[in-house]
Amino acid sequence: MDEGKIAGRYAKALLGLAREKQVIELVRADIETIHYFFEVDPRFNQMLVSPVVKTKEKVVFMESVFLKNTNPMTYALLMLLLANHRESYLKSITKIFLDSYRQEAGFKKAKLISAVAIEPSTVDQFKTLIRKHFNSEVDLTCSVNSELIGGFILQVEDQQIDASVAAKLKKLKKELLESQK
Repeated sequence: MDEGKIAGRYAKALLGLAREKQVIELVRADIETIHYFFEVDPRFNQMLVSPVVKTKEKVVFMESVFLKNTNPMTYALLMLLLANHRESYLKSITKIFLDSYRQEAGFKKAKLISAVAIEPSTVDQFKTLIRKHFNSEVDLTCSVNSELIGGFILQVEDQQIDASVAAKLKKLKKELLESQK
């Protein structure tokens, strides 16, 4: 069985159980925190997947970090993964859980790429615009790509608006080359 299927089953089971026990928001917050650990510290994932680190040591680590700081359901998942030697799937489980939660809650996933960092007030304006246009909540991530020269690229699921200077220059170059033929 491939990693995606295994992680998907754990994520969907956790989502369903959390919904059933009416602790979905608490579990979601826990899963976001765990997912954040993977993003900010690669050593977290290295420790989980390392065959050198014994399961007992992983349990002690997880207990010290998560026992008092997470919902019992989230902690039970972590211990279940360790007991079944499936801790290497935790990163995928968190991603699938959060994606499923957002989809179920009606969130649109959006990405804003700009040439320079965008002020929070401008990000809020983009979120408002997306909410109005798609009539749903939005999960907007921002990144910077200086190759755009100026402007931005906004991706909302499978739709994209490219208002970057680089794209406009590319279009202008294409038009100039075609006019010379």
